[in-house]
Amino acid sequence: MSPIDRKEFQKVLFRTAFCVMACDGHIDQREIDEIKLMNKSASYFQGIDLSGELDVLLKDLKEKGKHFVDELIINISLLDLSIIQELLILEVAFRMIYADAKVDENEIKFIRFLRSKLNLQDEIIRDRFGVVEYLFDKDYSKDIEKELVQKDFFSTIAMPEYKDLELVDFSKFNE
Repeated sequence: MSPIDRKEFQKVLFRTAFCVMACDGHIDQREIDEIKLMNKSASYFQGIDLSGELDVLLKDLKEKGKHFVDELIINISLLDLSIIQELLILEVAFRMIYADAKVDENEIKFIRFLRSKLNLQDEIIRDRFGVVEYLFDKDYSKDIEKELVQKDFFSTIAMPEYKDLELVDFSKFNE
């Protein structure tokens, strides 16, 4: 496998942010504001057309429903990511989880599922983010845990209805 190029990685980061934002069934304005802040303050999404990418994500979500998330996670697990890239994926996910000042159970399940597909060692995650209890309650390196986490996530995920997404003002992403 060859390393992922910058633009593709940025799209993976944006897809991750979008999935976390949507997996609780509601998109809060504070989550949109957090994406805009990430775009302004760092190079997470710099150089990609967020509104164009968003159109693709909304179309995929409408067509695939919760399987849209499964495709993202499978894609991440197949990529040749560096430790830093994997940490960035977790960082974006954490920022989105905490953006609306509440941690939903589906967001926890999403990040557990995501964690189960990354190659990061627990010590590296702890060094970077501190002790995140819901990430260290199981050994996600074991295949049986990975399966359980995936089943648990998909049994309760509540993606927003497409008609509800049409009401959200995404127009200011590129500001």
